[in-house]
Amino acid sequence: MTLMQISKLLAWGRLALCIPAFSQSSNPYADGNAAAPDEWLLVKKGNPWWYETKPSPTPVQLQKRAPTAAEQAIIDRARALVANRPAKAFVLMDGDTVLYSETKAPADADSVFFGFSMGKTVTAMAAGQAICAGKLKLETKASEVMPELNGKALGNATVRDLLRMASGAADPNPDSSVWTPDQFKEWGRGNLNLVNLVTEDRIAKAAKGVFSDFKPGEVSTYKSTDPYVLGIMVSRATGTVWSQWIQEQILNPMGAAKPGLYVQDRQQNGLADSGLRMRLEDWMRFAVWVKRSSKEAGCFGDYVRAATSTQISNGSNPSTRKMGKLFGGYGYFTWTENSIVPNTAWASGWGGQRIGWNTDPNNNRMVITFSNVESWMPDVYELSKDWNRLSK
Repeated sequence: MTLMQISKLLAWGRLALCIPAFSQSSNPYADGNAAAPDEWLLVKKGNPWWYETKPSPTPVQLQKRAPTAAEQAIIDRARALVANRPAKAFVLMDGDTVLYSETKAPADADSVFFGFSMGKTVTAMAAGQAICAGKLKLETKASEVMPELNGKALGNATVRDLLRMASGAADPNPDSSVWTPDQFKEWGRGNLNLVNLVTEDRIAKAAKGVFSDFKPGEVSTYKSTDPYVLGIMVSRATGTVWSQWIQEQILNPMGAAKPGLYVQDRQQNGLADSGLRMRLEDWMRFAVWVKRSSKEAGCFGDYVRAATSTQISNGSNPSTRKMGKLFGGYGYFTWTENSIVPNTAWASGWGGQRIGWNTDPNNNRMVITFSNVESWMPDVYELSKDWNRLSK
């Protein structure tokens, strides 16, 4: 065993020992599984201080065609899953062509679906746009853009560290949230400022292992701090309100066709870990845009390819992984190395919200799901594996 391997084992051992056995959670569960009840998943009207997203000036037209016999067999399996699992929507695509799309009541085509942590992948893409515009670098430290973090451990994390969930900062709650129960209540009332939240010593201090503090870049530990900070950094570096940056750099180029919602505080700091809510067809457009971008030459194409490939390990033992039990790797706010379906990258949200991309540039198959409970995701991955095989 090499010194590097020993170092990684020690780091993961320290991480496993320092995660609290029980702490508060602000996200719902059902029988021990991450849950997204309809009153969370399908909210059409937000608080008055949230941003209402707008259709793109150039909406993208999604295509349709009749499925082949092999595709129809998988579509039939997807229909059975929707009927018998806590699914609320299921989509099978081949590039910009929709082969199958179904919703289950009370969801319908006009529902505004909350992506939960699929919003982290959206944040990754927005950060990539800022990097390629020359506003940030992967090596930029948080404290360079947020002087409130000077002298705090979190301030030493770089953009690359943040994108990989490797800030080294404290990890308060088991569900990846970082606010206290009282702060969560204040958030709902519109009284919590996200800049104040992430610069608290409780959150901005280093995570403590058994032997020493964690350092930025040392190990990936999934929490809301890192995307929150990155969203604030992008907003400040670009001189653009975060929701407006999302509008201009994500929703407009992807060709959004319908209005949606982006969650933010009253100061317009975006909820960059989960803030985006869109209609199903626009989640499809986002999926198509990411895949198309991953094939392009130049800065953003290179960035998307890096974002959807492994940048840091999620640990070798699934039983000790805090999040992403079936994923061996993590890219930029995107999961990689799915143990069931190879050569894929996944945007993953609490309760079973998923977008799965094949990372082969010649394979355009994609899967999208929205769900009330996360327990049936292995079924989604098995179906995705067979859907991807149809391109061979």
